[in-house]
Amino acid sequence: MKESEKNHIDEWLKKQIQKGINIIDYVLQNGSEGWKLYYTGHLHKDILDNFPGRTNKKIFKGYREYLNNKSLVFAQKRFDDGGYEYFVKRVNYATK
Repeated sequence: MKESEKNHIDEWLKKQIQKGINIIDYVLQNGSEGWKLYYTGHLHKDILDNFPGRTNKKIFKGYREYLNNKSLVFAQKRFDDGGYEYFVKRVNYATK
C-alpha cells in the first residue's frame, strides 16, 4: 500500500462509523425491538484505516465502554466474503 493510499480517509466510511456509534447510543438510551444493525463491513480495520492515532484510540475506548455495559448485547454475522454485520440489542432485566 502506498503512503498516499494509507493516508486517504474515506468520508463515507467515517460517517458510517459515526452513525454506528449513534445507533448503539440510541439503543442504550431508548431500547429497540429486537436486534439493531449498526455497521456492515470490517469495523476494526475501517476504524484503523480512516481515523488517525489518537482519534481511533478514542473510538475504540468508546466502543469498549459500550461492550462493558451490561444493558447491551452485541452479535456479529459473517458474510462469505469475510465482511460482517454488527448488531446490538438492549437487554431488559426483570427485577424482583
